[in-house]
Amino acid sequence: MLSRSGRPLGELLFGPIARLFVKLGISANTVTVVGGILSSLSALYFFPNNMLVVGTVLTGILVIFDNLDGQMARMTGTTSAWGAFLDSTMDRFSDSAIFVGLALWGYFHADEAAKFAVVTGALAALVIGSIVPYVRARAESVGCTAAVGIAERADRLIFALILILAIIFGASHWVMGIGLWILAALALITVIQRMFHVYKQMKGASET
Repeated sequence: MLSRSGRPLGELLFGPIARLFVKLGISANTVTVVGGILSSLSALYFFPNNMLVVGTVLTGILVIFDNLDGQMARMTGTTSAWGAFLDSTMDRFSDSAIFVGLALWGYFHADEAAKFAVVTGALAALVIGSIVPYVRARAESVGCTAAVGIAERADRLIFALILILAIIFGASHWVMGIGLWILAALALITVIQRMFHVYKQMKGASET
């Protein structure tokens, strides 16, 4: 939902940075790769080491690079199938690193009672969340659209950020464990929504 509605806000907030990078001669694909690598390394280092504040701030800033590359490509007229493919691939690395980082945080630092819920919830959110973009890509490969659902990438990342902030401000570790399982459930609902959306398109096409 936020992925679809947040572009105008992203262009307003980060447009000046995108224009600066263009003036400096930095390509959109470079931003895609560097942002993906650094956000992944940040999540995999800071979260397992219980450095949640710096990890959240730095990883969040780096994930913003995902907004910059698209803006830069549009500004320079360099949008391409390769750029879209590269962006999607690096997104998967970043998303995986964030939830693996949270799983490792749970294993090393969560209260014993909540440890299992945190670790398994993070892994469930990772696995089911990775199916969400796959369904869309597979739908588009067969001539359908699937840009629907209650928990797209931006929604899931913001939800995870809220959970981390709750822990930073002293919430029970059960909040993280239960919240991650809720996130996994929301991702599953999104997958089902997309499958149903594609089914309706295919059924409608077969009846015409």
